[in-house]
Amino acid sequence: MAGQALTAVLVALLVTVCLIGLWATYTLRSAYDREAQHRTRAEVQLTAYRLAARFTAGQFITEPLTPDWLPSGLTMAVGIYDHLGQRRTVVVRNDPTGELALPDNLDVANSDREETRYLHGVWVLTVPLHKADGERLGHLHLLARHRQAQLSGVVLRVAYELPLWLVMGAAGLWLARSVFLSGRSSARSYANRPASVEFVMAGYQEVIDRLQSAGRELERLRTDAEHRALVQTEFSDRLIASIPDALVVVDEHGTTVLANLTAQRLFGRPPGIPFREFFADVPDLQNLVAAGLQDGSVRRQSDITVLIGGHQRTLEASVAPIPGAASVLCLIANITELAALRATAQARETLTSLGDMAAGIAHEFKNSLATMDGYARLLMQDVPDNPAARALRDEVRHLTQVVSDFLTFARPLRPVMAPVDLAGVVEEVVTLLREDFRRREVTLVLPESLPVIPGDAALLRRAFENLFRNALEAIPDDAPVREVRLRAITGPEDVTLLLEDSGTGFPPEVAANLFLPFFTTKKQGHGLGLAIVRKIIVSHNGRIEACNLPAGGAQFRISLPLRIGVEK
Repeated sequence: MAGQALTAVLVALLVTVCLIGLWATYTLRSAYDREAQHRTRAEVQLTAYRLAARFTAGQFITEPLTPDWLPSGLTMAVGIYDHLGQRRTVVVRNDPTGELALPDNLDVANSDREETRYLHGVWVLTVPLHKADGERLGHLHLLARHRQAQLSGVVLRVAYELPLWLVMGAAGLWLARSVFLSGRSSARSYANRPASVEFVMAGYQEVIDRLQSAGRELERLRTDAEHRALVQTEFSDRLIASIPDALVVVDEHGTTVLANLTAQRLFGRPPGIPFREFFADVPDLQNLVAAGLQDGSVRRQSDITVLIGGHQRTLEASVAPIPGAASVLCLIANITELAALRATAQARETLTSLGDMAAGIAHEFKNSLATMDGYARLLMQDVPDNPAARALRDEVRHLTQVVSDFLTFARPLRPVMAPVDLAGVVEEVVTLLREDFRRREVTLVLPESLPVIPGDAALLRRAFENLFRNALEAIPDDAPVREVRLRAITGPEDVTLLLEDSGTGFPPEVAANLFLPFFTTKKQGHGLGLAIVRKIIVSHNGRIEACNLPAGGAQFRISLPLRIGVEK
């Protein structure tokens, strides 16, 4: 009876050990698989964003990727995106010289089943491939190796072999005990048998305790790995969101496979469309991307002009090939402010040079015109009704005004800076032009309040007089809406004045020449009014630009600093 009881105990121990071994195998495999999966995905994402950050900094990569580029033993990271530009899966490939080439109109369907197996640290991924219309073309079979995942195979082998060795050891002990008991005398005392059973039970209990401790440690490692993967994913998302420039990726078929939020806002289109459609409003970018796809070289272009939201913007673009893929990455920066500063500095230099040269010439012209005006007066005294003398006098006066305006334009302006109430300046100009507005039946709308800025009141008064007169003359006699409106937007460092009229606007080719001296579209104009306005605004460290309104008419946008020393 005692032998049968001991046999039953040993059989129960064998069954318990087998169950514990199976449980440990499942726990170890699940924990290591999950940890390897999270580590692999997190490191692939972080690698992709690091490459994007290098491209953003202008460090274009022309050499192929090597294992030294990638963390924790990843051989190569390849991102697959669907036709909407969304990341569907990330795979790791062990062939650094191979290329991933998908046919036209293929995407990775989310609804289909993906088979994933982990075999001793090797990740086998099978993904179905479909056309855009749903027709199944086959599948994509990829492998991935990861050094951290190699540990999984060792642990799995130990987990599989440990229960087997425990079972064999227990069977050997049971057989040895049976042989030993059969050779002993029946008169041997049974007192030592409970001690032997207790010793065996204690040994197996120690093994069970160690396995349970290992399971708890694996669970802790799994939790830590998931937390680290979550932290790395959040960091990667913040990194890509912090890129201020537009980032666009175009594949070998000319499809925009990726466009960050800045690019979508700038061009107003989503990814997944041909790049010529994505850059439909910017032919220069179309040509730049096409050239990059054709020869695979790094290309840059500055001063790309585009009209966005009714405002002219200046862009700078760089196109570079993506190593290991027949695609190009296009990085686009908005340099409107920088271009405006460059134009302002160039205009100042040009005006200074022009003023030094022309001031002397204009002065001589003015002296000659004064002499001609004197002779015209003498002729009119002798023959009061002489039309030729009257025409000569009028023409001399017109030329005198032109020369006077040119001297104002050509001479370097030295504004006497003092606090100026813009409301008072505008009120003086309106009083001067009130009769003209009434005669043309044009309504004038002014803001309720305007700030005080540093400036020269006389120069600002002349600038606003030219602007209001230009807006008044831009409204044709048969216009259904006859209105000139002044709006003000006050910011922390400057005030922006928007002077709008209900006229016909101006052609796009005229916009670039509006502020050039002697450029005019009026029959009676001499082309110096807006040039003088721009010079006065620039002398106050301000900026002026013009554009057409969507509903018709023109808008002049004048920005002036609220404090001395603030440049626009």
